[in-house]
Amino acid sequence: MIPSPQERRYRLREKRIVEQARQIAESERWASVTTRRLAQEINHSQPVIYQHFRSRDQVVDAVVTRGFLELTALIRGAASASGDALKQLCWSYLDFGRQNPALYEAMFTSPTDLRFAHEDTPAELQESFEALTGVIRQETGTMSSNDAATLTELFWATCHGLTSLHLTGRIPETHLQ
Repeated sequence: MIPSPQERRYRLREKRIVEQARQIAESERWASVTTRRLAQEINHSQPVIYQHFRSRDQVVDAVVTRGFLELTALIRGAASASGDALKQLCWSYLDFGRQNPALYEAMFTSPTDLRFAHEDTPAELQESFEALTGVIRQETGTMSSNDAATLTELFWATCHGLTSLHLTGRIPETHLQ
């Protein structure tokens, strides 16, 4: 079914809100992202923001969900790269965090209502984990689902730890070359 012009405008405005929230966060940090500020930035009243999102936290969750779409694309790109896919993936993951520190913070270190590893986990988050599990299986050989999931968690935790330590200045750039 083709969306109506009104539905298209609604979706476009919602996308602008999410993009603007991310842009503000990346340039000024998350504390600067408020519904009032978002309304000003998109030239609408604050109640318009609430037509799309119940709260600022829900806006941040939408940014996070879209961030996981980007991360999934990065994972799939690393899987198709020639050479050591795990090494390529870890470097790509680190670059993702470097290029998007506020997004990375919202995705992995800030409190969120999004649930990970549950029945109600958003599909975008599940797809990232499944894509990473696919790379792990591809690089390590066929294994049971439990072994693949455990190894995926370990690899993800390693990449996350490296990225988090680097972003907080605990691992200097010179040690990452």
